[in-house]
Amino acid sequence: MQFDRTQTSKPIIVLDTVASLIERVSLFASVLFGGSMVLIVIAGVIARYVMNNPFAWTEEASRFLMIWMVLIGMSVVTRNRQDLCVEFLVIKFPVILQRLIKLVNEILIMVFLCILTVKGFQMAINAKMQIVPSLGITMFYPLLCISVGGLLTMIQLGLQMLIDIFMWRSRISPHRL
Repeated sequence: MQFDRTQTSKPIIVLDTVASLIERVSLFASVLFGGSMVLIVIAGVIARYVMNNPFAWTEEASRFLMIWMVLIGMSVVTRNRQDLCVEFLVIKFPVILQRLIKLVNEILIMVFLCILTVKGFQMAINAKMQIVPSLGITMFYPLLCISVGGLLTMIQLGLQMLIDIFMWRSRISPHRL
């Protein structure tokens, strides 16, 4: 999201800069995971159909990379306010009511993300002794993506909520930011 820096308050600019930095790091990681996944799948296809000697680890490795890519990508979607919502009714309300509904919605999402992050970390800790046979790693690393993705998304959502709060008096609909 881009703000007109000449007409925007300093706290909003700082929050937007921090959110942009986190977005870039998350996007880089997601692209890295996605690119690695594609290369692993191509290597698996070549090994299976060209060399007639399939690798046992490519399917699980690509699946884990895809899950990491998606859960890290949640924060990028949240930063750009591209999450799914049905707003055709809400945008007909007065702006103040739109802001209240959006705030309640974001608080509920934040509660869900907190639960997801904590439970995901507990699940990863509990799976430390479980080994993935084809990769030889513990399930801790694949399951850690749940709490990392949840935490990054919570940070981005918190920053977006603060930006919304600083823009509370604006006449712009919160669904158009």
